[in-house]
Amino acid sequence: MMIKKLVTVVGIASVLAIGLFGLIGTAQTRLDPRTVQAMIDSINDEYHAHAFYQAVLDKFGPVLPFANIVQAEAQHIALWKFYFAKYGVPVPTDTFLGNVQAPATIWEACEQAAAAELANAAMYDQFLTFVQQPDLRWGMMRLHNVSLNNHLPAFQQCGTGRGPGPRRP
Repeated sequence: MMIKKLVTVVGIASVLAIGLFGLIGTAQTRLDPRTVQAMIDSINDEYHAHAFYQAVLDKFGPVLPFANIVQAEAQHIALWKFYFAKYGVPVPTDTFLGNVQAPATIWEACEQAAAAELANAAMYDQFLTFVQQPDLRWGMMRLHNVSLNNHLPAFQQCGTGRGPGPRRP
């Protein structure tokens, strides 16, 4: 039992150290154009998700899981803004907020959100095949895992009665 706890503590400390090392450091090298484009695509995807979830909240009120996940998307955007600043890359403007429409029903919103989270994870999978910077890779892996392990299950349960949020009549 003691060894299991030690392994867990060491594992958590390792993940934190890798993440903090990447977050605290400064940019040492210029990014290749493909990595810069991956950063732009990433923040735009997070902007779009945030705008969609906000549009759902504007239309249907503070429904779960949208009310919680919209806040997480804001944190994802903040992480990307940090990386843009760190590497001296201009931050793209959010052209999505206020320009994305919510679907007709909350159930459609849940289905679209689940599909978007799957697409988000697939996008990060693709970027991880070529992005070399450890801090960017750490951020992409973190956001990939949040999409698949947190957001996707919440949206898949949306309306089923198995989780928080609205239930189908």
